[in-house]
Amino acid sequence: MNKGYGKKRTLARTTLAVVSCAVALTACGGPAEPAARTDGKPAAAPKPLSQTALTARALTPGEETGPYRAGEYTVSGGPLSDDYTAAPAVCQPLVGLRAARGGPAAQVHRRLADPGKPQGTDVAVQLRTYAAGRAAGVLADLRTAGQKCAGGFAEVRGAARGTYTAVGKLPAPAGVGDEAQAFRLTLLDGKDGAPSYEYLTVVRSGPTVLSFRAQTLESADLGGVPKEIVDAQWEKFSSLKR
Repeated sequence: MNKGYGKKRTLARTTLAVVSCAVALTACGGPAEPAARTDGKPAAAPKPLSQTALTARALTPGEETGPYRAGEYTVSGGPLSDDYTAAPAVCQPLVGLRAARGGPAAQVHRRLADPGKPQGTDVAVQLRTYAAGRAAGVLADLRTAGQKCAGGFAEVRGAARGTYTAVGKLPAPAGVGDEAQAFRLTLLDGKDGAPSYEYLTVVRSGPTVLSFRAQTLESADLGGVPKEIVDAQWEKFSSLKR
């Protein structure tokens, strides 16, 4: 009788589970690290997408999802928040990711809004792809900002300033990307001193970061980034091969 049989089966199952985790990335609780090469050295970080490939994966201007229609930032080229800075600087990822980790290799900006509600929800959807494995660092910096800036921070907009009084962490969307984070930002920006709210959801898939920032000019709390926008952008992004 082989007394070691049970032990070998356990080892085999453990090995299979480890391999399954590496293949499924998030199936075992988090994104997998690059697999080791046969020479013992870590595999190279995934290459960033080209500008053409990234644009093909972004929502197309004129494309509709629910009541929202995608468009471009025809004047500024991107959301104005890309030019804002945060004080303290550690809070910058909550303001904009344009310069994060040295800047992206390619990026695409889309603006989604309901044409029937000019004062309604406005969502900035931005896709950025990074070289040298920096995308994971972008999410790490965002996580740190969410923790250290929970009590608020200032947003510097040239000569003007906005005051955020709180940053709350929200449940991240499930089943998208290798990792995701979501936040609710409370902003004191109105003349009457009443708070307004912005919502930020960020998803990383390999070397690419997809961010969704939702705000509204209406007094009501919009309640979060519209799920249909996140779902539509993720479906298009993930459906195309590299």
